Amino acid sequence: MSKPTTKKASDNEQTASAESAPILIKKYPNRRLYNTATSSYIVLDDVIELINSDTPFIIQDKKTGDDITRSILNQIIFEKEVKPQNFHFSLEVQKQLINMYSDTYSNMVPDYLTESMRLFKEEKNKMTDAWGDAINKNTQVAMEFGQNIARQNIEFFNQSLQMFNQQNDLTEDTTTAESSAKNTENLEKKLASMQDELEKLQKQLKNIQSKGSK
Repeated sequence: MSKPTTKKASDNEQTASAESAPILIKKYPNRRLYNTATSSYIVLDDVIELINSDTPFIIQDKKTGDDITRSILNQIIFEKEVKPQNFHFSLEVQKQLINMYSDTYSNMVPDYLTESMRLFKEEKNKMTDAWGDAINKNTQVAMEFGQNIARQNIEFFNQSLQMFNQQNDLTEDTTTAESSAKNTENLEKKLASMQDELEKLQKQLKNIQSKGSK
């Protein structure tokens, strides 16, 4: 009874190992890249997609079996950096990097750059999350604002209709005239209240937008 269990555990370990193993990409002499996981040829843009999705991979020279992952990634960076509007390394940074190759502290540069990029990515993710929260809050406030305005417009319309009907029934009776004046005064108060509410909501929107941009 124990043997089948052991075999099953072994199969699970092999499956987990296969899932965690990096994708093997082979580079043929004709410079074409072949993804062994999907059994299809790919281009550099496909490699970029693998990087963006945090998918581990290794690029191997088909003829020699050498790991050429770094050279292919360097090729991608080079093609990005030669574009005038898409570079990340300024001229000064490029000079400093070249200078560091002959510096006694050059062995510290890879770890320093790796840690710097890791921290930058964490901060970028935090900014993205904060911006998303700000947009969600703005959307919620905008919806509440629209609902509030719609509700007040309905109230205003109903009161206007009521006043219109009362004015149609006006007589020379002073009581009716006083009632009409009172209704007009109430409408003016409602309009002033709506204006105050609008200004408050606008201030809330500005505050949320200013917090989201920080």
